[in-house]
Amino acid sequence: MSSLAVSLGVMAIGIVLRRQGAKEELHRAAQSGTGGVKELERLLTESLSRLEAIIDGPREKVLSELTAILEELEEFAEKAQPLRIEGLMTYGTIMTVFSRGERALNRAWSAFADGYEEGRKYLRFGYEDLKGTLQAIKSLRV
Repeated sequence: MSSLAVSLGVMAIGIVLRRQGAKEELHRAAQSGTGGVKELERLLTESLSRLEAIIDGPREKVLSELTAILEELEEFAEKAQPLRIEGLMTYGTIMTVFSRGERALNRAWSAFADGYEEGRKYLRFGYEDLKGTLQAIKSLRV
């Protein structure tokens, strides 16, 4: 039984050290600008400005610019990893709103690519969800 206790103790210490290392890595990412609140705010603010410029534009321009916006937003999930420091509920809430918006923008892109004007409806949904994501991220600041 004593070897079992020692094994369990070593395992518990390993888990604690691993979690501490992961938290330190998340803090480093946030401080280095490769993720975290400031980087996400920048990414979302730029994307929202670009969406505002095309929201009522011609289909070809919307499709072209939306392609570029979606490519940039692919980085969001990775750059959002440091938000896990704030807790999984916070991280989950932000990622839920963001992913809903990203899906709407992908639907808009698909509709515009197929020549359907209904893409504008999804473009607006995606825009509103990205605004909601930005508001949620800004609320993290104390």
